[in-house]
Amino acid sequence: MRLTRGADYGTRGILYLARRPMNTVILVGEIASAEDLSESYLAKIFQDLAKEGLVRSHRGAKGGFSLARAPEAITLREVIEAIEGPIAINRCLAPWEGCERSATCPVHPVLARAQEQLLAALDGVTLS
Repeated sequence: MRLTRGADYGTRGILYLARRPMNTVILVGEIASAEDLSESYLAKIFQDLAKEGLVRSHRGAKGGFSLARAPEAITLREVIEAIEGPIAINRCLAPWEGCERSATCPVHPVLARAQEQLLAALDGVTLS
């Protein structure tokens, strides 16, 4: 399993915001420049983060982005899932797919445990 470039960029960008005082509005160009990221791609990613309520978008001359919640109230899992969707390490563990063999498959419980541990690790890390 590998996270996409979008998840990497989004994580780096939102961590940049988290290191600033709360309610500070930062231009996406500043974040992109500081983190050496594509500004246009980061802008699209930040729109996804805004839709999920992790950042606020501010329009106008003093526009940009700010955190929507305190850094300690935003988990790494929330950031990744806002960009990539729900995390499932195999299609049999994806709630939207399911698996008719999960009750008899010897690998299913192992993958389910691995996924639980991964999600717990991501839930245990906040932006602070």
